[in-house]
Amino acid sequence: MVHVECLDSEDIPRFEELGVVACMQPRHCAPEIAGPGKDWAENVGEGRWHKAWPMRSLHEAGAVLAFSSDWNVAEMDPMVGIYTAVTRRPLGGGEPWMPGETVDVETAVHGYTMGSAYANFLEDERGSLTVGKLADFVVLSRDILAAAPEDIPGTVAETVVVGGEVVVTAS
Repeated sequence: MVHVECLDSEDIPRFEELGVVACMQPRHCAPEIAGPGKDWAENVGEGRWHKAWPMRSLHEAGAVLAFSSDWNVAEMDPMVGIYTAVTRRPLGGGEPWMPGETVDVETAVHGYTMGSAYANFLEDERGSLTVGKLADFVVLSRDILAAAPEDIPGTVAETVVVGGEVVVTAS
């Protein structure tokens, strides 16, 4: 299900029970895009804000999360999406919006890699560094698993490998 944005808590366990993949765009839940004072929040109404982008609840209920950017609504940069999934803060810092639904970096990375491969029926050939799969990967400028969340958006791909061939290297 694409654009999982606002869910009743009773529906959350049904994703795992029915095998439904929750395709979400983490950047959409950023305060400066959808938070208080923005169209999304105002149209949904404050009484339903607690249902907004329930990433943690879905993950804890066993649902497969598949993350994406949804250009041109939000930046295509997955580092910005990971930052937002982990903090639910504005890109420039500030107060989080609905922080109870953040996920850890590992969960966010999995959503952008294995979760998205699974959603596209490609988990046997993409999404992880595994013998027999395509050698598609990036070497990042920092270890985002150890980085401070505010440093994640400044992380860049220094090397890009597609099908085992280096296609981009930082100069």
